[in-house]
Amino acid sequence: MIETININWPSGAIDPTIHCPACGSMVLSPLEEEGPGCHHIQFIIDSESGEFNYITESFDEILKEFRKPEVEEFDEWDATESFLEEAESNTFYVMNLILPSNVSMEDDPVCLRIGYELFFAEDQEELYEELERRHDEEGLHDHSQN
Repeated sequence: MIETININWPSGAIDPTIHCPACGSMVLSPLEEEGPGCHHIQFIIDSESGEFNYITESFDEILKEFRKPEVEEFDEWDATESFLEEAESNTFYVMNLILPSNVSMEDDPVCLRIGYELFFAEDQEELYEELERRHDEEGLHDHSQN
C-alpha cells in the first residue's frame, strides 16, 4: 500500500497553492495554469472528473496493469485507487487535497490527488551541488586543499 496524506481544506478558503515537499517547486496555484514545475510529480487527478489533469509517461505505463477497460464504470480514478491499494513502494506517496464542494454542503467534496515519486540519491546529489555552488559564489569553499 502506498503512503497517503489527507489534507481537508476549509470551506470558503481560497484554493491552496501546492508546493512539492521534496524540492519546494510550485505544483499548483489558483493563479497559474501551467503544469507542475518539478520532476517529482507523477500525476494529478481529481475525483470530480475521474480523469488525469497531468500524468507522466512512466506512471501511465505503470498504471496499465491497474486499468480495467472491460469494466464500463471503471475510470482512471479507480485505476489509481487500485494502484494505491496494491502497489508497494517506499519512494512513492500521495497527497489527497479534499476541497469542499462549491455547489452545496450536501455535495461530496472534490478530492485532488497528487502522486509524488521521491528520488533520494538524485535529489541529494542535486541538493549538494546547489549548496556547493552557493558556497562557491559566497567564497565559503577553500579549494586550495584539493
